[in-house]
This record gives sequence, structure tokens and C-alpha cells, in this order.
Amino acid sequence: MRRYILLDSKIFSCLNPYEIALYTILSKYKNAKGDCFPSRRTLSEKGGFSISTYTKYIKELIKKGLIKVKARWRANGSQTSNLFSVANTDKGFFIHSDILNKKLTVYELTVLIYLCSRKNNKNKCYVSQKEIAKACGMSVREVSIIICRLRKKGLINTRMQFNLNNRGNYVLEYTVCICNETEIRKELNNELIVIDDINIDMRDDINIGIIKSIR
Repeated sequence: MRRYILLDSKIFSCLNPYEIALYTILSKYKNAKGDCFPSRRTLSEKGGFSISTYTKYIKELIKKGLIKVKARWRANGSQTSNLFSVANTDKGFFIHSDILNKKLTVYELTVLIYLCSRKNNKNKCYVSQKEIAKACGMSVREVSIIICRLRKKGLINTRMQFNLNNRGNYVLEYTVCICNETEIRKELNNELIVIDDINIDMRDDINIGIIKSIR
């Protein structure tokens, strides 16, 4: 499994937190062609939400054109997990796949991913909580609580930065502790090469067909 996940930069302009979480999980499993076939149970457990929530938001990702879904059938006629095709992008940002193993809530995950999207090559970014709230579809109060949680979990550090040209108001300097930019640049080429054959099902008893139900 790859260590770094490439995400489309436009996700914060068109997706809500549940859709972002589901899109991120699918992006972790996809191969170089954008294909993967995790079960709905796997996707739900990784996201920390119910099967019904998964079904609701996977339909939204399909409707918004970020993924395509095809049914897969066994030789005995029973349906197995779907084949997901995640739209590839050349304009995005990388996050460390370990983010998905931290047992974060959907909203914590979304805020952390947003900070990753804004960080510089020193893993720092300077954004207001109002900006984070707008991008992630939350209230400023919710963002404030989530920032405290992420800091307690050791995933970010914060430091107050005053803006002398803005009547003494301040923004926080965020340091993302889980996604090292130097490591990404160093290992990126190898990661993209070795994933080419991951998640390709070579069994003869699996057939691809038109999707009839979300699984």
C-alpha cells in the first residue's frame, strides 16, 4: 500500500466532510490507473460511519464525477465488491496515508487534510479558523474544538502569529506533524512506480458489469 495519497485540489470547493473522507479512503486504495475494489464494510470502517452513510455519500461522489462504479460478479452469479474508478489528477496535494489510521472523526480528518493542502515545504501554513471553517463546511467554533483535538493527538502544532498591519489581530501558525514534505519528494517517484499492479484482481471468476446496486 502506498505511503502517500494524491488528492484533487478542488475537493474543498465541491465536497462536504463525509464525501472528502470517502474520496480520500478510495484514493488510498486505488492503483496507478485509479481503480480499486474495497468492500463497503472496509470503506465504512475506515471512515468511522455506517453502511447507510456510505451508500448516501458514495452516490454523491458518483453524481459529482469524482468516481465511477461498476459491479463485479462471481462465476456463481453472486455480486462481490464494486470496482471503483477514481478520477486521477495532476493538480493536487499529497497527504500521508497513515492519517487514515489515526481513528479521527470525519470532521477531524477533513480539517487535517485541509491543513495539509495549505502547508508549505516546511510543513507550515497560516490560515484563519474562519477560512478553515468555510472550506470544510463547519462553524468557527467547531473548527476551534477540532484544532484543540488535533493538537492533543500530536498531529499538529500551533503558534500565535500577530499581524501588525491588521490592528493587532493574529492567525495561528500550523505545523503538520504527520506529513513531511522532504520525505514525499524523496520517495514520490518510487511510490508511483511500485503501485502500478496493486489492487488488480486477476481471478477468472470475477466479471465486470453495469452497476445495479451500491455495495
